Amino acid sequence: MTGMMRRRVMLTGLGVVNASGQATEPFWQNVSAGIQRLGPISGFDARDFPVQVAGEVADFDPSRAVSRRFIVKTDRFTHFALTATADAIEDAKLELDAEDRTRVGVWFGNNTGGWDLCERGFVEYYGAGADTVNPWQATGWFLAAPQGFTTIQHGIRGPSKSFSGDRASGAAAFYYGARAVQWDGNDVVLTGGCEAPVSPLSIACFHSSGDLSEVVDPAMAYRPFDHAAAGLVVGEGGVALVLEEAGHARDRGSRAYLEVLGGAHGSAADGDPAGYLRVLRRALDDAGCAPEDIDLVFAEGCADKAGDRFEASALAAAFSGRPTPLPVTVPKCQFGHLYGAAFGTDVACAALAVRHGIAPPTPGFSDGDLPSGLEVVAAARPMRIDRVLVTSHSRYGSCVATVVARPPTDQ
Repeated sequence: MTGMMRRRVMLTGLGVVNASGQATEPFWQNVSAGIQRLGPISGFDARDFPVQVAGEVADFDPSRAVSRRFIVKTDRFTHFALTATADAIEDAKLELDAEDRTRVGVWFGNNTGGWDLCERGFVEYYGAGADTVNPWQATGWFLAAPQGFTTIQHGIRGPSKSFSGDRASGAAAFYYGARAVQWDGNDVVLTGGCEAPVSPLSIACFHSSGDLSEVVDPAMAYRPFDHAAAGLVVGEGGVALVLEEAGHARDRGSRAYLEVLGGAHGSAADGDPAGYLRVLRRALDDAGCAPEDIDLVFAEGCADKAGDRFEASALAAAFSGRPTPLPVTVPKCQFGHLYGAAFGTDVACAALAVRHGIAPPTPGFSDGDLPSGLEVVAAARPMRIDRVLVTSHSRYGSCVATVVARPPTDQ
């Protein structure tokens, strides 16, 4: 919509659940300090699996935010989404009873569906027969379940959508959720995503893709942009962000974490950074930003050597000519790659980084051959942060970039 009138979008609420924390404050304390929360898989016996490490959510209690009738009807990945959504709504002080619920939407990303419910269903069906299978299996496992059950639980009736696109699942959800507010389709959007991929079949499938690290030392397993990069480590969790039209947020007296300035969604052929570069440049142009305006980048950081070169090459080209190196960070290496929840969690990190004046670190990085003009934030860095670029790219070519910024003082 460049060149056309469009509405401004504010981020007013955060909810996060992952291995680094089950609420915003403990999450930020761990992530800003670079505390690794990856560990040996405990959800099942993984001794005979080639993958030994994951980012698991310990002692998670869905009853804090999910009704008993929904717990039995849904999978763990939906429990993460409902919990994060409840926290984001509370954080935003959003009173849904005061809203036109036909103007509120849910835009979520998820890559793999409900593995726990699926696998239990297989065991029940083949082991004891069809009569033992959970009758909610069909509606509980599929990719759109978190979005659907969130709309049901909160009585939301506005335009809503689920997105599945590998690592960029949540990125597409955020991008189009923000667009829905800009284009006057929604006044309020709950966006984010969820994953619960730590199960035997899920880990086997992820491993077959070639994405996962086989390193058994949790501290060494996920090392984006590093010489020792050997693949990513999956994590489980959920994230929800409240996006609002600026006037709507101001009228109800809401404080804003960030303003969404603009973004872009496109595709890039495998191994060709030119397509990704076009998306990055379009995002900057859509946001009205020059390369020197960006203070920090939250990168995909898939920790695959070819994938890291692809991303670093595109970033270096997009930001060539800057007077100072561009700081790049991948805090997800602390809690695992969350796929459908990854991008929203990076945006939540960006919001907290702007508020607290700290660039969170990439503790998995030690040394790597980065193009000139880029530097990885290896240790927490106090700094003034006004504009942030959040990026994502998938194995299948989907690329997303969004620019968010410190909100105006009147928000």
